Amino acid sequence: MEMRETSNADAEPLPFQQRLTLYRRLLAHDHNRAWFRFLNAVLRGGLSGVCLRGGLHLVTFLFGLIMKWRKQQGTRSLNFWSKLQDTARYAAFLATYSGTFVAVDEGIAALFGKRRTAAWRAYAAGAAAGPSLMLTGPQDRHTSLALYILLRGATLLIRCGNKPDAPPAVRKVLTPTRWKHGDTAMMCVATSQILYSWIMMPQTLPPAYVKFLNRHGGRQQWHYNAARELCERAGKPMPPAAYKSLQNTRFKNFKGTCPCEVLHPGQSCNGFMLNFFPDAYLRAIPVYLPVYVFPALLVHRKRLLNPKLAPDIGRRVVQGALRSSLFLSLYCTLAWRGACVGFQWSNGASGALLALTCWTGGLATLAEKKSRRMELAHYCLARAIESFALCLTSWGYVRGDSLPRRTDVIIFSAATAAIMHCYSDSHGRHRDVFKSKYLNVLDFVFGNTGLEEGSIKHVPSTSDLINRLQDAGIRVPAGIRVPSRRTLSNHTASFLGSLENLQALGEQDGNTPRSDMSDSPFAPSHDST
Repeated sequence: MEMRETSNADAEPLPFQQRLTLYRRLLAHDHNRAWFRFLNAVLRGGLSGVCLRGGLHLVTFLFGLIMKWRKQQGTRSLNFWSKLQDTARYAAFLATYSGTFVAVDEGIAALFGKRRTAAWRAYAAGAAAGPSLMLTGPQDRHTSLALYILLRGATLLIRCGNKPDAPPAVRKVLTPTRWKHGDTAMMCVATSQILYSWIMMPQTLPPAYVKFLNRHGGRQQWHYNAARELCERAGKPMPPAAYKSLQNTRFKNFKGTCPCEVLHPGQSCNGFMLNFFPDAYLRAIPVYLPVYVFPALLVHRKRLLNPKLAPDIGRRVVQGALRSSLFLSLYCTLAWRGACVGFQWSNGASGALLALTCWTGGLATLAEKKSRRMELAHYCLARAIESFALCLTSWGYVRGDSLPRRTDVIIFSAATAAIMHCYSDSHGRHRDVFKSKYLNVLDFVFGNTGLEEGSIKHVPSTSDLINRLQDAGIRVPAGIRVPSRRTLSNHTASFLGSLENLQALGEQDGNTPRSDMSDSPFAPSHDST
């Protein structure tokens, strides 16, 4: 009998006061504002996807026309429809992500209270919205993009940990992240992996990326094949023999072990570097000039019509393009020079030696603006991590079937959870770790205000503010019109009546709820996300 009574007691519903608090939270939540914010986020997210992805395809198409890339009419039509579908998928992805984040964010706030969940609500909402990445295509994988965003999220968390008000233990652990040239060191590590994969295992890099490296490497394809074959032979006990990659070249009888004799015959390594740099710089200018010109035409289109402002904008565009071209040309030059040092020192070649010496290309990051160095490091490190993971799979250290099918979705969910946590949690007190341009985009999409004040606020409607004041026992001036209960929907009116009945029953049972609940959503507060 005692066990049965204990079981029945465990099965009792929540106490009346907890149920009443939940009902009050649901009623006190500004549903009109939340619904408008949800629709606003979905619309703006979808439009952002159309503008970003569609604009990228448009710029690519216009650049192709400028470069006189002619295609057949049928292929062009098929390409147009595929690009249109791709744009629609990305619009659906961003609209779904924005809507899911807002819906989960508002739902948690309505159920558990905004103040009580302020420290983790955006983290949970960002993680819940991550699977929307699958809308970009069931067969498409975006591991590089997900890793890039994850690195951005990790950087934001590190910045939060480096703030003066962070716990001392956290700041001590993060001491290496405060080094002056930590971004350059990160770029050197990424360069070592990327250039190793480019020569030894190009299948671990995207084909377009390999094509880009082949062009700016300044050599022909058989040079890269020969370097790979020389490195592969170094790890295998093989008698001297002709190289297959050199059969159709003037080096078909070459039987040496140092790639420098093939990569720059008749030149010293220093002479090759000095001759390589000018050509590399000329190859880099067409890459970066459109990167600076097109955004300037879109962002500063009105200022370019002003005779006083146009020259300064043009000067900055040209200066930025020349500086970035200097970075890319130095990157390739220093990478080759580092590899040559290793080849000459060992009088041979191997994959490990290549990875240990080509990191010098990352030092070219010092030629870029300080504000762009971390962007470059993030991009290259994301590529390097993905390539390293594929190398581990190829070497047999990791089984491909042991990994989740959509690893990119898991990584993306963790990344957006970290970003949205820094952006919105704790009443937005970590917003200062973002750059203003990113804050403007996030505020635009997610319907937030408070950029100047440093806090995030979802502005409620006037009627909800007045209702909260009345419920808290504060007198409202007679000149302000308050919507009567007759203007509410039948469902809401009946729900309010049920709430009053529950309260009356609770008073009869002696469970009168407190009127001075500090955490009650009925109390006037600055609701922030």
